[in-house]
Amino acid sequence: MSGGVKRPRVVHPFLFALFPILALYAYNIKSIPVPMREAAGPLALSLGCAVGLFILLKTWLKDAVRSGLLVSLILIWFFSFGHIAERVSAWTGGIFNRSLFFALTIVFGVLAYMAVRSRRDLGGLTRTLNIAAATLVAFNLASVGLTLARRPHLVRAGATPISGRAASRPNIYYIVLDAYTRADVLQEVFSFDNSAFLAGLEARGFFVASKSYANYSQTHPSLASSLNFTYLDELAKDIGFSSSDRQPLFRMIQESRAVAFLKSQGYRLISISSSIEPTDMRNADLYIGFAGSTSEFRRVLLNTTPLPLFVDLSGGASPYEAHRQRVLSAFRAIGESPREKGPFVLFVHIMSPHPPFVFGPNGESVEPDYLFSMVDADRLHGLGEAAVRDYLARYRDQVTFINKKILETLDAVLSRSSEPPIVIIQGDHGSRAHTDFDRPEATYLKESLAILNAYLLPGDARTLLYPEISPVNTFRLIFSHFFKADLSLLKDKSAWSTWRRPYRFMPFEESSYTATAESIQKAARPRTPVVQKK
Repeated sequence: MSGGVKRPRVVHPFLFALFPILALYAYNIKSIPVPMREAAGPLALSLGCAVGLFILLKTWLKDAVRSGLLVSLILIWFFSFGHIAERVSAWTGGIFNRSLFFALTIVFGVLAYMAVRSRRDLGGLTRTLNIAAATLVAFNLASVGLTLARRPHLVRAGATPISGRAASRPNIYYIVLDAYTRADVLQEVFSFDNSAFLAGLEARGFFVASKSYANYSQTHPSLASSLNFTYLDELAKDIGFSSSDRQPLFRMIQESRAVAFLKSQGYRLISISSSIEPTDMRNADLYIGFAGSTSEFRRVLLNTTPLPLFVDLSGGASPYEAHRQRVLSAFRAIGESPREKGPFVLFVHIMSPHPPFVFGPNGESVEPDYLFSMVDADRLHGLGEAAVRDYLARYRDQVTFINKKILETLDAVLSRSSEPPIVIIQGDHGSRAHTDFDRPEATYLKESLAILNAYLLPGDARTLLYPEISPVNTFRLIFSHFFKADLSLLKDKSAWSTWRRPYRFMPFEESSYTATAESIQKAARPRTPVVQKK
């Protein structure tokens, strides 16, 4: 029997293949709902690549310990690249290009060469790496489990009472345009005259609520509120004002009271693919999805690697072109929807005019000069004066084109509908050009909350609308008038919250608000945006 020290099993490369993906997943589900299926594929692929690479290197080097060390180095280099690049971008004011990739490759190449050529026994290092990798994986698995266990149990709202039978069941279109702000704010902040578009809506029979504000300043609480025709004060109290967990909001959107009511009235749900998971209603009776796009979680994961710099992962189109086609496809699907069997409610959340800015004023393809991202506000422009000016110009261009697509799509819907439909076109929140997600004092709250809110209602329902109507009352008004639901209108009110504390609502009252876009811009302190240059 040999008296030598037994060499340790090489486990760490396979654990390091899992750790970066688990860590990103554990971090994100604390605030943004991400289904486990989004991480399952990357986990399997990463582990499979690690196993294959280990077998190849072991065949070549005839040494499991050194082969394992090389695989771990490659994985650490691969998954840390985006994080390192983000820091370098912050230090250098936005420099982010292939030269950094080659510099890091050389550094890790030297470390790999030293590992292969070293004559030292690397058993001790292998044991240390096994323990470290196992600890990291276990910690993140525990974090995922703890986050899921702490999530509150939401009590479903009871059935909406009705006092009679619906006179008719028109098709209903709920079209949410992300970050589409109100006409007066477009004029004040963007120097953009939107009167021609509003006139186009009114010529088609729409009522435009000229003084409408979103009830909440972020997508998730805004749509959770509008689709359940309720305020979120009780939910915030139950979850805790310091919570950042958006999973309850996600569930309220996916399992909304509005859809449940309409299904009880014999409606089908048609959902058109969204660019973000929480508003992608895949459980619809008819889900219209599009090819050539990647989920939000996987886009973020890819950006932690060097792949987006060199490899086309979108089937021949850049991520921005894929996003552009998704927006165009959504409008096309709306226009073709009257051919579907009714009655139906169609829900679509279109990520425009919200960044990324991929359209010129006439629909020209625009390719931003940073790695693919759908962030906005200070996360994108950093509050720098020149960057904000560029943001304003690109938003103007995108609104110009989106206006054309809206009117074109409405003409298709109205001409193909056998009976007049109900159409709601609504921003989920404002444009947020002058927004600091962490500091309300550096945010132009009026711009952050003011929204486009337009209604096409058949018959005499138009007379019930008023300039200040907010999304929380949208379905209350429609259901009570058209379906005899026992629902009264709530007081229209708005609240702003930071990204990190979405349930800590700060009430907003226009009558007592004195800030202007100019005063906020002067007070803002430039900061480094989170996106990285190509």
